[in-house]
Amino acid sequence: MTAIFCFSAQPADESTETSSRFCILFSKLIYPDYASYEPEMQEIMTESLTFVVRKTAHFTEYAVLGFLFYLYFQDRKHCFLRSVTATGLYACTDELHQLFVPGRSGQLRDVIIDTCGGICGALIAFTILCILYYLRNHKTSEKKLL
Repeated sequence: MTAIFCFSAQPADESTETSSRFCILFSKLIYPDYASYEPEMQEIMTESLTFVVRKTAHFTEYAVLGFLFYLYFQDRKHCFLRSVTATGLYACTDELHQLFVPGRSGQLRDVIIDTCGGICGALIAFTILCILYYLRNHKTSEKKLL
């Protein structure tokens, strides 16, 4: 949550610069001849990835948060619902926080993307815990047979 808060506290120019560095890196990976293009074309190629990179970052950081919330709530009733709700509420407060950061704005679209990331993270945690539970019980039943 601290990492998300710190990213959200970056003014728009600083946030754009951070995203641009990742976009340039991805551009070099996606377009093998990236260095041979003129700077204007490189900029167009990089800008075409900006939206995807920024929204993927939103989704990923909230998937991690949803995963962690699920682990935190796992011994409680309705742990999936609790983890998704907590992630969604934090996404709302994060977007509200961005309203007070120079050049940034709160976006409903980002809350939805963040909450979907939280759902995926909670589903991954649920799946991993189910597999571990199955493996632990399966081993126990095998030992009883021997």
